[in-house]
Amino acid sequence: MGDAKRNHRVGLFHGNKTGHLLIYCNARVVFIDFKVRNSKKYSFFINDELCEIRLERKGDRMFYYFDINKEADTPRNRARRKMERKYFGQTLLFFGGFALLLILFLVGMNKLKNKYQKEQSAVLLAAQKGETLGKVRINSIQNVPVITYFFVANNQSYSASPNMKATPLPFLNNGLPIESGDEFMVEYVVSNPDINQINFDRPSEKQLQTYRKLVIEKYRRLHPELAATQIRCRVEVAFQFKGLGGLADVYYQNVSPKNNPTHNRLTFSRLTQDSVFKKKVAENCLFGD
Repeated sequence: MGDAKRNHRVGLFHGNKTGHLLIYCNARVVFIDFKVRNSKKYSFFINDELCEIRLERKGDRMFYYFDINKEADTPRNRARRKMERKYFGQTLLFFGGFALLLILFLVGMNKLKNKYQKEQSAVLLAAQKGETLGKVRINSIQNVPVITYFFVANNQSYSASPNMKATPLPFLNNGLPIESGDEFMVEYVVSNPDINQINFDRPSEKQLQTYRKLVIEKYRRLHPELAATQIRCRVEVAFQFKGLGGLADVYYQNVSPKNNPTHNRLTFSRLTQDSVFKKKVAENCLFGD
């Protein structure tokens, strides 16, 4: 064995008849033992390495083993464990960094793949666009709304999930609530209807009437002092002035910006105080039942 580039010669003599044993290292006797006829272990240091010679009796034969004890609490082993921990930490850091880079690479590739698929879908939709009516379905899984929509194309039924967040309660980008049974236009690729998208900014005429009725009822509850014809007229002016977003402003007129940052009492106030809106209301809505 070597230590600091120096070789050490370890030897052993064991008498067959007497059992007397001699262990030496280089020119120095380390152990002398007498009548050793059974398994036994001898420990000694070479420099600061703890060495062990084991004798194992197996039947009528004796086997000899030489080991370096790297588990015992010695200065060399403590230094060795410290170095191993250092190397382990460096290895862990290396592979952790490599894993992070791999994850970032895969995420980047997935984003590129999704972007490419969206671009391809957009190209196909532009070239082979078909349109039909889609109906929304909302199920709850572990108190989380799961939104899907269904439509028929080429005499076959299809379903898909819109790319939208549905927590804590589902509502559209324009602020209006969404419920099971709501109807919107769906665009799809004629040759492959599995490529499709629902357009929540294009409700069916039936759905639009449902929204008008919903907003009018909410307006009436909040302003019982106004005549029904005035409320219907103001809701219609809001729709003409700002589309579905105008209906959402009216619907959420009593909601704080904290609960709905997009449509709330402030956006309703800005809508009703707008000079164009006020002019249209004055021209069309100053009448009673």
